[in-house]
Amino acid sequence: MEQFFSKKWSALDYAKFVTPSVLSMISISLYTIVDALFIARYAGPLAMASVNIVMPLFCLTFGVGVMFAAGASAIIGIELGKQQSEKAFAHFTLTVSVLLFLMVGIILLVKGMGTDRVALLLGATDKLLPYCISYLNAIIYGLGAVILQVTVEYFMRLDGSPGWAFCTTVGAGLTNATLDYILIAKFDMGISGAGLASSAGIAVAVAIGIYYFIFKARMLRFARPTMDFRFLRNAMVNGSSEMVSELSAGVKTLVFNYVVLSYAGEYGVAALSIMMYTYYLLSSVHIGLSIGVSPAISFNYGRRNFAKIRELVRTSALIMVGASILSFLVAIFYGSDIIRLFAKDEQAVIAIAEGALAIFAFSFLLEGVSILASGFFTSVNNGKISALISFLKSFVFTLGFIVLLPPLFGLTGVWLSVPMSEIAAVGMSIFFFMKYRHRYVRPEVAVPT
Repeated sequence: MEQFFSKKWSALDYAKFVTPSVLSMISISLYTIVDALFIARYAGPLAMASVNIVMPLFCLTFGVGVMFAAGASAIIGIELGKQQSEKAFAHFTLTVSVLLFLMVGIILLVKGMGTDRVALLLGATDKLLPYCISYLNAIIYGLGAVILQVTVEYFMRLDGSPGWAFCTTVGAGLTNATLDYILIAKFDMGISGAGLASSAGIAVAVAIGIYYFIFKARMLRFARPTMDFRFLRNAMVNGSSEMVSELSAGVKTLVFNYVVLSYAGEYGVAALSIMMYTYYLLSSVHIGLSIGVSPAISFNYGRRNFAKIRELVRTSALIMVGASILSFLVAIFYGSDIIRLFAKDEQAVIAIAEGALAIFAFSFLLEGVSILASGFFTSVNNGKISALISFLKSFVFTLGFIVLLPPLFGLTGVWLSVPMSEIAAVGMSIFFFMKYRHRYVRPEVAVPT
């Protein structure tokens, strides 16, 4: 596997390694969409809107897992590239141990606060509150366990087994979809059934991950961990961009929910939910591409193999351009069909969502640049720049535009805030990449300072 990471890749080699990660992200988006479809069709638009109310909490817990998994896996990948295997094994075990502790802590925190109080803090209205409480009660254990799910998938890729990570995602998705059908469509359990199905899917993914690292791992293995606060701090800093991305997704959803409620009520939030699911689906290729290529970049940065890093960046950028154009075309030509899958005969929701997607679609042409740039800086252990890209894009640009535009353009201003933030993020990402290219891509031509 070390020779595979270092050698020149053909197009087939690149596809062989990166495609499973792309398919994993598409699968995650699809089974999330299947979940939403069952909720929309069997529990109604208010139930779907309630899931969007709870989504910021899920983004927070998922973000904690991604922060440690992405940050630690990049550092451990560099250690493996430097042939510091025992150090890498100890750090791997320490990461898993810390995340186990955090998983239990999150579950106890939500249970201690009470799901009704949590739902109100997330912005549930009187109409949505019963749905939110039912969903939270059903998914509470999944909220904690998702931390471990994302961890095992990141480390499977680092271990040179993206296919196993893909199988983990598929296993979780099939479990979720099957139980959605049984619990929602057959047993009429509504939004509670959706929460239970999601929790069961996450549990299956964690179980597959445990099996893999005990019996099938290639390079990584469990070892006696030692408390290394410097490593944990560096992992958190390095993975902070991923945490910022997920946290900002939660904050953006929270803010969007409040703003859309004020302009279009609960049905507007239902339309927003459709936009979010469509966004996750069509951006999944970019995210999967960034995640998939990261272990190879980290390993070769540890080896100081900059020619290989240039090759990986160039290939990824070309694929990203093609994926961006494809996502845009799908949104333009098939967006209405996607919306009607969710909204069924809810004409009020359909009208709002179609108006939103006509504007949202342009963001798909641009978003891959910042996703790839942020993932690259995480891979080379520069979490500060990676986090800065995510922070500026999500908190400064998106939230800034959502404050400025709706007073001028009403509900249209809410939808405009997304492509406008992507335009600003493209310029920012190019600036940082050009500024640091001599350190991470072409150090042999760096000019003296």
